[in-house]
Amino acid sequence: MVDDDGGARLVRAGQLLADSWRRFWLDDGTEEIADQLAEAGHLYDSVAGRPGRAGQAAPGDAAPADAAAPGDAAAPGDAAAPGDAEVAATIAIGRSTVAAFALRLAVDVDHDLNSGWDWDDEGPPLGEMEWDEDGVTAALAAQSVAAARAALDADPDDPLVPLQLGHALTWIGDREGGIAAYEEALRRDPWDETAHERLERLEVTPAEPPPAEAGERISRRPYGFAVLREQGRVSQSDWFEERRLFGTLSAARADADACLRDTGDLERESLDGMVRLDLEIHRPGRPVTTYDLIARVPDAPDTGPFAIDWSGIPLDEPLESPLPAGRLLRLDDRACFYGSSLA
Repeated sequence: MVDDDGGARLVRAGQLLADSWRRFWLDDGTEEIADQLAEAGHLYDSVAGRPGRAGQAAPGDAAPADAAAPGDAAAPGDAAAPGDAEVAATIAIGRSTVAAFALRLAVDVDHDLNSGWDWDDEGPPLGEMEWDEDGVTAALAAQSVAAARAALDADPDDPLVPLQLGHALTWIGDREGGIAAYEEALRRDPWDETAHERLERLEVTPAEPPPAEAGERISRRPYGFAVLREQGRVSQSDWFEERRLFGTLSAARADADACLRDTGDLERESLDGMVRLDLEIHRPGRPVTTYDLIARVPDAPDTGPFAIDWSGIPLDEPLESPLPAGRLLRLDDRACFYGSSLA
């Protein structure tokens, strides 16, 4: 098992990735992403017990001579960490995300090679790397493919890594490899809309997803965890949404309380129209329970900061098989990052 310091470093790495994702989404502060990815990579390496990865270039650096070629699998044991297998899985998934974000940064920001598509929802066009006349993305694409292949079996229930692999393979023009990766994402989550759309763009008709679960939604993950879904209004019609994962309910509560402390002098009657805050509790094989936390804010005081009434929410019940510290997941067509607290 990873010690407390190692767990904190994994959580910190995940938070750096969450902030990078936020900067991509807002198209603001993207000049900070490269440094954040480098720091996250160093944190994963430190927990794995290695000062650095042989053959791993930093984002934007040229590929070393022994870097994997596009489509090649990573070297056996490349994602391994001493001790706990879940720690090794968390590191492998994190490294895959670092590499995926480094490729996205080069394509979508630093060299503006895109054609107006949105990476989160649509992924890259097939074979668009051919427009990269200077070859600045070739090494990063190779690293993304290798890191995703190394992490592919780390969490066999989650579609995040197969999607990352599919995006990288599609960018370099490997249509068949991209199709296989997106089909694997759908095998893991038949309702993933992005995987469906990616296959359609590659002129493949995906299998129809099974009917939505009738009645209560059952948690299909082997972990117990909480998801705090925070939405904030950014315009009359647009909302920014972020979902944070927690392995304990106490940590989710602390994060939710902090969100409402940031409401300042907002009036209570305006709170519902400006902020949405939902808590989902996932327990393996059991119905997912969802709580509207804004509805639990009392009518008084009239202005913020506000407090949540937590009565009736089973915060004292431990989560079975808690989500490993720092683990990333993809839920409901969105990458979700581990919250900042280990409490």
